[in-house]
This record gives sequence, structure tokens and C-alpha cells, in this order.
Amino acid sequence: QTASTAVNLGDQLEIRLDAQGHPSKVVIAPELMGPVANLAAGGFTVNGIAVLVNRNAAAGPVTYYTGLNDFSSLQNGMQVEVHGAYGQSADGQGYIQTTRIEQLPARNPVTRLTGVVSNLNVANGSFQIGSTRVQTSASTVVTPSGMALANGQLVNVWSNTPAAANGAITAGAVNVRTLRGVSGPAQVGGLVTQLSGSRFQVSGIPVDAGAANLASAVQSLTNGAYVVVQGQSDASTGVLAATSLRTAVNSLAQVELRGTITGYVSAGNFLVRGVPVNASAANVVFSGGPVAPLRNGVFVDVVGQVDAGSGNLVTASSVAVLSQAPDGGTVDYQGTVSAVNLASGVFSLTVQDDGAAQTFQVTLAPNAVFSNGAAAQLVTGASVEIEATKTASGLLAYSVSFQGVSGSPGSSDGSSASVLKTKGTLYSLTATSFEVNALTIQINGVTPTGGTLTNGAKVEVSFIQSGGQNLAQ
Repeated sequence: QTASTAVNLGDQLEIRLDAQGHPSKVVIAPELMGPVANLAAGGFTVNGIAVLVNRNAAAGPVTYYTGLNDFSSLQNGMQVEVHGAYGQSADGQGYIQTTRIEQLPARNPVTRLTGVVSNLNVANGSFQIGSTRVQTSASTVVTPSGMALANGQLVNVWSNTPAAANGAITAGAVNVRTLRGVSGPAQVGGLVTQLSGSRFQVSGIPVDAGAANLASAVQSLTNGAYVVVQGQSDASTGVLAATSLRTAVNSLAQVELRGTITGYVSAGNFLVRGVPVNASAANVVFSGGPVAPLRNGVFVDVVGQVDAGSGNLVTASSVAVLSQAPDGGTVDYQGTVSAVNLASGVFSLTVQDDGAAQTFQVTLAPNAVFSNGAAAQLVTGASVEIEATKTASGLLAYSVSFQGVSGSPGSSDGSSASVLKTKGTLYSLTATSFEVNALTIQINGVTPTGGTLTNGAKVEVSFIQSGGQNLAQ
């Protein structure tokens, strides 16, 4: 299981469900990782593969930016992670219509590449994706297990070394996009390729949309259309027999975020599931309460759109404020640990909610992930931030992050200003300031802990607001 902090708006996911229909495995698979090249209006390349940004919701999910203001922030040579949908141009060249672009640190060691296998040479273990040569070895892991590489397959290549000077990539792992071996209900979303009658591919998955009830939808399809297909997978052939077909044109061009508020600065800047939200417009519809109850720890359901101007936050059209998180809801709480029983994997977490203390019983999930510490450090008095699923009996935590010792609510310079916090990807770094989550932070002479400030780094920032500025503390 992947901690939800690792899942961002616009990520492409592979989700496997258990017998009860609950996610048992979530794989986050960026299409591309590497340096930006050939930057031009509306697109660029990464590792030789064309990347197209999307500003039109009728053509699919609009491109969302992390660690960047928008497309204009990109530069040739900048290391990026690209999520999106694979498509093919009229001349058969592969491209990625991107759903999310994240700036990475300049020293990013990982290379990823997605495309169709061609010129496979089994003898020497090489093949091509577009014009890029990929070299495999005996240590290269090919998944699904037992799958042999073949020309025409859509694959995602991972390497922990940068591309060579000639662009060649040494593969550490190759994942073949296939439903072979998978039977039962399945869903796939992406761009239509290789359309022929009622058959086509989506993200490398062959689709048979010959069912009579889909005839009108199929007639309007074109290569490059963004679709979501549901159906039954044939384990022997990997073909998805479609029972439902939706296009982006017929889907709501909206984003929905459900979870507890974190990083609350104002109605114009707070986080839900790690995504910055602006709910300050006069026409935002609030239900369950006015804007005043918005604060850290409040469970909300936000509907909106990726901001047309910046592209790195969601502009809310409606905010539903719930009195408490529903069972099954994802919550994010920061508080103090007590009553620890590591043998049973349980502890209590006391959080402050609008000045009042509230205590939850927390059970660690079997695959809980710890950051900034280990399970042994889960002791009475520890300050932690957890991500968890609310259940009838308490909270089931799958992510535990150890925090620094909480200080007084005032600032480090002794003033009475409230200390605010946010966390995200740093960008637009200068000698005196940087940006994170659409906030400009003045460094204010503060020395960072745990590393140096660099564009693309993940940061947690404490700051106060004074004189119209955000001053790091």
C-alpha cells in the first residue's frame, strides 16, 4: 500500500482490489522521469518522448503542476516527473498527454521512459522506444513475472542511472502494460490508439467495445480521445471486453478532494490530501457551515477545478464541511502520542481541535510506513502526524511521520503572531525566498534542518505572517 501523501492529483495509478473490493495494492507509475528538452509552446520532450500539456478539460484531465507555478516555469535541463496518458500521433509516434508535471531536484538519479517496444534484439537484450535505445541485462526485472518482451508492447522502463550521452538507458526494471493473467472486472483510462472498428487500445490494453449498447459511443471515437473503459478482462488474451465507455467530453471537468484540512493559512490557501485549495472566491458554495469553521483537522469535500491561471492549485466551487470524518474517510492528524502498546500496534493520539483536546485510538496497519523515525520511537510524548482511515473503532494508520517538538503558538522572535505550517515541493528559490504551495516564503535568516534548500526538494515550513509577508521561523 502507498501512503496517500505519495499520491498526488494527476498521478497515474494501477490499483488492485481484494475480494471485498478494497485496494490491496497501489502502484504509482510516472510515465517519464528525466531532464526537459526541446521546450516549445505547449510541450517538450523527456528522454526522447514528446510531452503535451493539456489545458482543455474536454480533451482529458487538465495538466496539474507540482513544484512549479505553471508551464512557463519549465526550463530545458530541469529534472521533472511526468504523469499522463500514452497516445500516438498520426504517423505512429508515441507521446504523453500529461496530467501532472513535478519538478525534481537537479540531482535526481532516476530515469523513466514509457513507449512501445520496437527493434527488439533478444540475443543482446536491447530494444528501442522511439529513437531511444534501452539495454536490459540478467539483473533487469520484467513484470508481470514470466512475461517475455515483444515488439508492440507498451512498457514502462525504470533505471537508477541517468541516460548515457547518446540517450541510451540501462533498464533496472521493465513493466509491460497488460491484463494477461487478470480476470474479472477491470477499468482503464487514457487515450484511444489503434482504433479499428469497435477495437482499440487504451494505455496498451486491447479493448473490444463491440457490445450493442456501446455502438453510438464507439461511432464518435477518434484516436487521441480520452476515455474511461469498464468491462471484463480475459486472463488468457488480456483483452478488456467493454461494458461501459465514457469520454472526457461527457465527463464533468471537475476535481473532488475529500479529507481533513492541513496547512491552513486562510480560505485562499489550505491543503486537502496535500493539494493546495483556494476557496476564497465570493461565489464558493459552502454547505454544513460557513467559511469560518475552516481550520486544520476539519473534514471537507471540495469540488473545483485546476486553476486556469497558475495550474498548481485547485480553485473551489463548493466546499462541504462535515461535522466529523465519515467511516472510510481519509484523515490527517498531528498530535501527541500516549498509551503505546507496540506489541498490539495501538496507541492514543491527542490532537488540538479549535482549542479543545480530542483523543483518538490508533491502530497501525500491517504495512504502515514510518518517516523521520522508526516504530521504536513511538513513545509517550512523541509528536507525530498520521494519515489514517477512520473506522467505527478508531483510526487505522498507514503513515506515521515524526515531528519536531512543538513549541509555543508564538513566533521564534517572541511576538504573539501565530505560527502557520505547510509542506510541499519547493520552487522558485532565490537568495532570500522560495515558493511552496503557491505561497512565497521569506527565508528570514532561518537555517534549514535536514538538508539544504533546493528546487524540487520536499519541505515542511513553519512561518508567521507579518507586514504582508510570510516569514520562515
